[in-house]
Amino acid sequence: MKLKITTSAAILGALTSPAWAGSLERNSMPIDLMFYSGSIVQFSYTAPSPDMSAAPFGGTGSAFNDFSTAGFAFKTDLNDNLSVGLFFNQPFGADNGYIDGPLAGYSIDLQTNEIAAVLNYQLSSNLSVHGGLRAVQSQVDLNITPALGYSLDTERDTGFGYLLGASYVVPERGARVTLTYQSSVQHSFNSVEDTTGVGGGILSTTTEAELPQSIKLDGEIALSSNTLLFGGIKWSDYSGFDVAAPGIRGVLGRSIIDYQEDNINLSLGLGHSINDEWSVFGILDNQLSDGEQTSLRPYDGSRALTVGAIYESGQYKVTAGAQYREFGDTTVTEALLGGATASFEGNTAISPFFSVAYSF
Repeated sequence: MKLKITTSAAILGALTSPAWAGSLERNSMPIDLMFYSGSIVQFSYTAPSPDMSAAPFGGTGSAFNDFSTAGFAFKTDLNDNLSVGLFFNQPFGADNGYIDGPLAGYSIDLQTNEIAAVLNYQLSSNLSVHGGLRAVQSQVDLNITPALGYSLDTERDTGFGYLLGASYVVPERGARVTLTYQSSVQHSFNSVEDTTGVGGGILSTTTEAELPQSIKLDGEIALSSNTLLFGGIKWSDYSGFDVAAPGIRGVLGRSIIDYQEDNINLSLGLGHSINDEWSVFGILDNQLSDGEQTSLRPYDGSRALTVGAIYESGQYKVTAGAQYREFGDTTVTEALLGGATASFEGNTAISPFFSVAYSF
């Protein structure tokens, strides 16, 4: 029995970051699938169930709602050196808000869908490069009522970006290192702002937003014929992310959402083949504390443990498991309520996931 170099691709392609890899990040493109030999089709699904509650501002209920994400990937070889992949995922999202207390109605709903086409070219037996184009369709709705008396509703907008990267493999050591850069994506939403609560009116505006660029470094090495060590580090440029709606900007003097700190996420995992059909894995994940928190992101960093199993039979591969995440405690000060504070402590999320892949 020999552990395949693509085992971590099977694991990470199934996980696609079940929840909260960063402030808004939900699932990511499984680039590692590009390193499979032959053709593969994969479907993945996650269903996080967060518990993000406190008793601030007179009681609020949970600040996060349950959600789900889906992903689809197809990869095939065009010749001995060139392969192509088509990916669908939902990279960013937010379904946060308060249902009780003075902040009732304070909420954000951000939805994104991404389609990407990627090429991977084998330069030598060890080195390959990959790159592609991304199209991201997004929509955002924001309400700050009754605290401020403001709402923002946008139409769907499609922005474009790209990715570039390289991978170096040492087959005899069962080792691979992959570096991937993803560009930022610019949006210009046709939007309607209701500013009547702040002395304005209902305005037809154009809202600018930028989804963050990122750099991710992944690595793996076989410790034995049936055990694989793998991990990664990802930097996301959230200091460049904002939602600039001109109507409310004229009132507040700043963007309605304006992150100041970048995100760094670390992961370390171990995969073990039990036999030719079954493998198990575990992953430790840490979103580093950045000192930034808001009413719509009431935590500071997080830690997660993911466990799962892979079953292979013929051309089929099924991966399933769950992630348990603890959010960092924090105290949020809400300027819209005259500096009222709330302590968020002991909040968690459970995220079951599965994927089904077919190779041919």
